[in-house]
Amino acid sequence: MNDAVIDTGLIAAYILLGVAALAAILFSIYHLILNFKKAKGALFGILFLVVVFLIGYLLATSEVYADVAVPVGAGASKIIGGGIITTMLLIGLAVIAAVYTEVSKLFR
Repeated sequence: MNDAVIDTGLIAAYILLGVAALAAILFSIYHLILNFKKAKGALFGILFLVVVFLIGYLLATSEVYADVAVPVGAGASKIIGGGIITTMLLIGLAVIAAVYTEVSKLFR
């Protein structure tokens, strides 16, 4: 095959992928606005995740380690640390929720 045909196909695929992603985002926002009362639960969930990430970000340190394979700056180190702390917090909350659910089933 000709390289120009392959390049054209790849460019078309990238453009269509971008259009599909943009359409998915815009339709989600459109339906969120139309059905705001039904979307409150999802918005509260997103707000909860943002709050948990902010807690993780505030607890993270911006210390930069010199002996790592890919050195990063202080800002990236703080974001990475915040992501790791957020993951640990969410895993802990999931374990607590699972234990609570099982214990509450025992007393029914």
